[in-house]
Amino acid sequence: MHTMISTHTGSLAEAYPDIITCANMFWWPVGSKWEDCLASEPGTGQLNPLNPKTYQVLKRVINNVATLFPEPFYHAGADEIIPGCWKADAAIQSFLSNGRTLNQLLEIFVNSTFPYIVSLNRTVVYWEDVILDANIKVPTTALPPEHTILQTWNNGHNNTKKIVSSGYRAIVSSADFYYLDCGHGGFVGNDNQYDNQTSGTSGNGGSWCAPFKTWQTIYDYDITYELSKEANLVLGGEVALWSEQADPAVLDARITAITTTITTTT
Repeated sequence: MHTMISTHTGSLAEAYPDIITCANMFWWPVGSKWEDCLASEPGTGQLNPLNPKTYQVLKRVINNVATLFPEPFYHAGADEIIPGCWKADAAIQSFLSNGRTLNQLLEIFVNSTFPYIVSLNRTVVYWEDVILDANIKVPTTALPPEHTILQTWNNGHNNTKKIVSSGYRAIVSSADFYYLDCGHGGFVGNDNQYDNQTSGTSGNGGSWCAPFKTWQTIYDYDITYELSKEANLVLGGEVALWSEQADPAVLDARITAITTTITTTT
């Protein structure tokens, strides 16, 4: 079971507004640079690691989900943590002004949730960002490999190599090969990618991970490429389809024919 923890949690602000930072704000303020955005896409909202109530709510959610889904894994998310969203909160601003860092803030969050999930006899799955993100990450000492699996989606084989070389088991979901939303255009407003007057097949047409991933692209991807003894740490591959531009009307057409190819390769 996969529940987003820390990021992509804006909807929780409807019930618990005090534990969510930058909720209901415009995701990319007009005139600002990409690095100053509040989310990677609409809508905004991240859990506040400094609010004790955050963990009261989360532990109830985690316990309920673990009860409903008894498999031995719990996907805790933690991808796309956006600095601007946390920095919009007054308490976090004070935390940072005292010489602390966003890395330390994330570590507080992980240290407050990871042991609880493990106590429920679950191996915790995170997106790779939790240790590989360029801006906000925790040290590997915070996540013992025996209790942790990392799911990779960036930088192809390189990030898979980084994960298994650190002793972690890996699930491969490379956006270069396994993202089924790629090549269908974008869905957000005020996106200047559409203004790029390219011709022919150049450009991405507003789709950040274009082009479309054909069945050949998926079939030919070697998820253990250039790995030797660490290859046994790669648990398999998982294609991903996100719901921003997919609903029941297109679901079967988007996934059925293409995803059958992955069953023969992983």
